[in-house]
Amino acid sequence: MLVTAQSRYRESRTLVRRLCRLPGQDAGEFKRNVARLREHFERFNVDASELCQWWMGLRKRRGNAQNPASFGVLGDFLLQPGDQRAEADEAQRDRWRALVFDDVAGFHPASTLGPHAIPPALREAMNAESAALPQLRHRNSTLSKLFERLERLDPAHRLVLLKSAAEWIVARYVHGVENWVRQRAEWEKEKHDWEASHPDLTPQIRERFTAVFQQLGDDERNGRIDLRRKNPRICAYERLRKNLDNCCYAGQKGHGPLCWRYAEFIKARKERNSHFNPKRFAEDAQLYLSHRKYGLPSHQAIQRMFSRSQGGAQLAQQRFHENWTAYLQFSRPGVPGGAQGFGPLSEETAVAAGCLPHCLKIGGKVWEKSECRWNPHTDLCLQYKRALSNPANGFDEAALKLESLYRQWRALYLAGPRKPSFRYPSSRDLPMPKIFGDRYHEVDMERSVLRLRLDDMREGEWIEFGFTPWPRGYRPSKRDVRVTSVHVNFVGTRLRVGFRFDAPHKPSRFACSQDELDELRSRSFPRQAQDQEFLNAARQRLLESFRGNAERDLRLLAVDLGMTGAHVALYRGVDFQSHSPLPIVKVNKAYCEVPKQLVHDSRMRGPQEFGKDDPRGVRKEHVGRHLKRIAEGAAKIAQVRRRDERAVPTLQNHDLRGPKRHIAWMVRDWARHNAARIIAEAEKNECDLIVFESLRGVRLPGYDELSDDSRRKKAEGVLYAYGRLRAKVREKAVERGMRVVTVPYFKSSQVCSQCGRVQENTGLWRKHKRERKFVCEHKKCGAQLDSDANAARVLARVFWREITLPGPDSGQPARR
Repeated sequence: MLVTAQSRYRESRTLVRRLCRLPGQDAGEFKRNVARLREHFERFNVDASELCQWWMGLRKRRGNAQNPASFGVLGDFLLQPGDQRAEADEAQRDRWRALVFDDVAGFHPASTLGPHAIPPALREAMNAESAALPQLRHRNSTLSKLFERLERLDPAHRLVLLKSAAEWIVARYVHGVENWVRQRAEWEKEKHDWEASHPDLTPQIRERFTAVFQQLGDDERNGRIDLRRKNPRICAYERLRKNLDNCCYAGQKGHGPLCWRYAEFIKARKERNSHFNPKRFAEDAQLYLSHRKYGLPSHQAIQRMFSRSQGGAQLAQQRFHENWTAYLQFSRPGVPGGAQGFGPLSEETAVAAGCLPHCLKIGGKVWEKSECRWNPHTDLCLQYKRALSNPANGFDEAALKLESLYRQWRALYLAGPRKPSFRYPSSRDLPMPKIFGDRYHEVDMERSVLRLRLDDMREGEWIEFGFTPWPRGYRPSKRDVRVTSVHVNFVGTRLRVGFRFDAPHKPSRFACSQDELDELRSRSFPRQAQDQEFLNAARQRLLESFRGNAERDLRLLAVDLGMTGAHVALYRGVDFQSHSPLPIVKVNKAYCEVPKQLVHDSRMRGPQEFGKDDPRGVRKEHVGRHLKRIAEGAAKIAQVRRRDERAVPTLQNHDLRGPKRHIAWMVRDWARHNAARIIAEAEKNECDLIVFESLRGVRLPGYDELSDDSRRKKAEGVLYAYGRLRAKVREKAVERGMRVVTVPYFKSSQVCSQCGRVQENTGLWRKHKRERKFVCEHKKCGAQLDSDANAARVLARVFWREITLPGPDSGQPARR
């Protein structure tokens, strides 16, 4: 029984449900039905993949060399049918696609498209491909079998297959190539302007520096010569020529691991004993090691150190022995508080060094400018230094002074945006759902029964499944939907069905659509450097189309998704109303081990422990458990592959697919769950517009400074899917008559939302941010509020042009 909707629909939506047994159905019969459906699902994916291959071959044979996205006259028409002589809806265009394809394949001749004859250019392309097709089928048996199967299919099934393959190519290749062309053009303009503004860095100097990098071995490519990375993990030459240690890419933030462990040791001892004196301990340790170096046993060295003490010698000896034992214990791996990732520090190694082998204090300088002689440069740094110092490479002092400028150019303009690659559908790795259109499905919403007509069934024959009921409280309800098509998919062994239906939209107070705003952002202003230009154009279009006085009546919700929390700021027009914490699930962290429990935060609403409302599927404990599995599996794979010198010991795409796919599903659930919370906040306040920070070009803080192993772990562990979250919010917002727009974000957390000035004292700002508060450093302002709340208010004021954020520094990855 199909339910007919009563209202006018404007956009399609899909609700996914799990297929299950019918009441009283035998389990064996259900499994046989599932196996039969899976066979058709896999056959559909094979046919779609082979059809995509024919289409991509058509692009090579008939495409336009000047337009990378062109598939030729015939290919472009099959992808996106249209006729300038007549207007047509989607159903009519689908019929034109089927007519033209059947004529080319030799199934049925076609002479007209509706009331008009086929255009001459299209007819010529059709005839050329029809003439070439027999020879192609003769050379390619797979293509020949594909067309034989297509000929046996019902026209409706063939049309579904054609449309699915066309939409796959358009979504996964054509749009990507079009965007790449725009990105490339803008990138070339930026490159030309940058090089014109730095005339000292001539092409000859750039080529000489590039040649040096081509002589280096890339450790990420098993030492192969020719380092191609834009941001190589090599310290700047100005740092290397000082002949000091203190590498940026070894150790941790410019210091060796033991330096940081010693700092933690000092902190722990002070917490244990407030009278602990770090300076006195270091002096005593140095004296102790000097005695031990001359061969004195440990107890005699300690006795000699305190032999002249005026009373309390035994107590002083006992305290030093206790502190020294704790020091060695704290620096030893494999024990609580022990160091990880480097060798143990025993008393023998310390005696051999003759001193404490680490810094006694990590200064308050920015770590790039701090000094440490216990953190030597990597082999890649030393290779680079030798290459630049080699007279054969022809670098004089003037050219070497331009090295930092070249590194900026290399990071930005060594290579342009990468052209997208095309991935074919696959039932195992990249499945395409099998679609059942009108007359090939029946849905009984009251009984939760789905009937499907498979490719080999005659009209009137059905295969039946049950499905999990329509969710309670879901809008629209099951009585208000008309299912237009059914999409069947297998996720691993799990069978899922998507009900495609048209959903009504709440009227918007904006006359411009969300599609117009998205097209502005992706097509007209595709680069991060154009974020402000996009905002200017989008704001003008929004305010001009708003029904009412925007500066007085527009209800705006600004959302800041920080690394430790989230906040929203509500504005009515240009006037601030309120701000509040947003109880979203945070999983954007990397874990070295499985977290035990959520970090308690009294300022965040929502459950802190496991509970009925706690989204277990996206908890960070759950994420950490799977990341640990991946890390352990990767170590085992590397160990096995090292035995074979020909094998690459790094992870390949086919390794550990199960846990990776599971984490991908969790990211999807994370986006859905948090989008629902943002939308709920917007609905509660009857908002018209939701403002996000752009985050185009953003990189996680410290990513470039991490070691290779840490980089890999962080890349696997950080679930940084804010783009997907924003897309989900956009989808839900449009249904509710809202619009979503992005604003520039560079230094948005460092700007005061009250006075609009950037905080110059970054050390003080970072200290406050760790405490999750913002304190304006300007005495005339002195604003104090939550750091995420301040950032949310800044985003809103950026939209209203009350604050203009500084542009990102050239050569630096964009950071918040």
